[in-house]
Amino acid sequence: MKSEGKTGAGHLISRMSSRYIKWTAYGLVILLTTILQSLPHFLPAIGYAKPILIVPVAVCIAMFEGPVGGAAAGIAGGFLWDLFSDRLLGFNALLLLILCCACGLLSQLLIRNNLLSSTLMTAAALFVQGLLNWFFYDLLLENEQALTALIHFTIPGFFYSLILTPPLYLAVYSVVRFLRSRE
Repeated sequence: MKSEGKTGAGHLISRMSSRYIKWTAYGLVILLTTILQSLPHFLPAIGYAKPILIVPVAVCIAMFEGPVGGAAAGIAGGFLWDLFSDRLLGFNALLLLILCCACGLLSQLLIRNNLLSSTLMTAAALFVQGLLNWFFYDLLLENEQALTALIHFTIPGFFYSLILTPPLYLAVYSVVRFLRSRE
């Protein structure tokens, strides 16, 4: 009897430690992605557009972890992104919370988690994020160059980020496979 209790407690501790290791690894991936995205000359600008790496990484994590894990990844990625940008603190965190929660829910209920579905979900998330960002920061603030910002920054940045989605998905997938092999 007593050995069963210890085995159950040992299993519980093992599960909790693997959960901490998993979320620490995801946190490090999000932090590394945020730092790489924020470096001025890490990825070259195409025209005036720079890629957004946080959205694909958070969406990929959401597709593996479901709505709750996706919401956590979205908040963490969005908040770090807000810290490194000149935007309103919490804007991207709230936006990525909603988008990643929806992506995680869709991946659990409706679609398979593969490269194609991840690319499509990332395209939808980048589209919504880019348009809302453009709407609130350029159009509502009556920027004189709002249409120019959409054409030269937002749309090329969308495609640039979308092209980088497959390697980011494979990076998150390799982290997930490594962590599942440890369990």
